[in-house]
Amino acid sequence: MGGAAAPGLFRRTVAIAALAALFLAALGRFRAALALTLGAAVAIVSVRWLSDLVGRLQASAPGATARFDWKLGLKAVSRYAVAGVVLYMAVRNLPDEIPWLLAGCSVAVVAVVIDEVRGRRGESGGHRTA
Repeated sequence: MGGAAAPGLFRRTVAIAALAALFLAALGRFRAALALTLGAAVAIVSVRWLSDLVGRLQASAPGATARFDWKLGLKAVSRYAVAGVVLYMAVRNLPDEIPWLLAGCSVAVVAVVIDEVRGRRGESGGHRTA
């Protein structure tokens, strides 16, 4: 996802959201699929922006200053504006599908949890410890 994000996390997040939306659409729940997709889009944009922010704020060398400029501030304002408008419109137009909107907003968290579980299994060699 950029900067500090784990490799493949972006693809995993998109895949989870797409599978969930396709499942809902296959069940004929098109409004729920739309709400989930909108929530996932907001989550994905947020994670990408936060990853970029962490990458910029990390000093590249000891004693170097973090790179913070007006472009980063503009990105922050525009991210919040876009996320706010999308979420407002989704809540306003899909009031019965708010649980699915929240599920979509949580898809990035699910992808991170999957990464952590896979990472811990890899560290323990796939064996459970008592």
